[in-house]
Amino acid sequence: MKCELVTITPQIAEKLLKKNNHNRTLNLRHAEALAEEIREGRWKVNGDTICINGETLIDGQHRLQAVVLSGMPIQSLFVDGLPSDVFNTKDIGKKRSAADTLSVLGKKNTKRLASALVLVDKYFTGRSTKNVRYSNTEVEGLLNKYPDIEGYLLVNTKGRGLIAPAVLDTCYYLFSKKDQELADEFVEKVIKGTGLEEKSPFYLLRERLVANSLSKAKLSREYILALCIKAWNYRRSGSRLRALRWRDKGNTPEAFPVVQ
Repeated sequence: MKCELVTITPQIAEKLLKKNNHNRTLNLRHAEALAEEIREGRWKVNGDTICINGETLIDGQHRLQAVVLSGMPIQSLFVDGLPSDVFNTKDIGKKRSAADTLSVLGKKNTKRLASALVLVDKYFTGRSTKNVRYSNTEVEGLLNKYPDIEGYLLVNTKGRGLIAPAVLDTCYYLFSKKDQELADEFVEKVIKGTGLEEKSPFYLLRERLVANSLSKAKLSREYILALCIKAWNYRRSGSRLRALRWRDKGNTPEAFPVVQ
């Protein structure tokens, strides 16, 4: 068995992929995500290996495909001479999550933190309704982009089955930037249900959330976030309304609302 640190160019990666004759089906989406990591300079030599046994690629097809897709070289540990029967022992460990990454950095409430970081960034980048996957290194980078977000995690306030913690934290973060007192009112009235005025925006929002909690067909996190933002905007403008809805489908769908 031979192990060394090597530079793998797109040309070398293509040659190694020709040895990929006994492996899992390639997940192109995963390979493209890795290629984005390479292009954005987030690739790190972390000790993971690309393994072959003579003319057979045992491990590393997605990383090699990512090199080809990115058109850029990477460095990686390269192992040759492995027994051919070790394939079924590779990649069977528990995958590290973004929350695990943040925990290693000494952060607390990392599941809520990771989820809030992603939702806040999707909002600010205009991708709230998009199915966007963030890598662990991307989530780590969001800490620098939104350095104060930890102070807005409502870890002592549960959503009470009405709203997912990530949506609640995202709303509180976005709303507090506009009006801290009203953001606190949002939590008191919508989540705790205290001091509600009938037909007020926060009253109608809570009614929608309660109905959704009792329904088998649940609204998506993105839809609930949109409702929360619309209710907030109506409340800030002092508007009264009969119903609270967001038209995300149909011939004239609404754009995702912006916090006012």
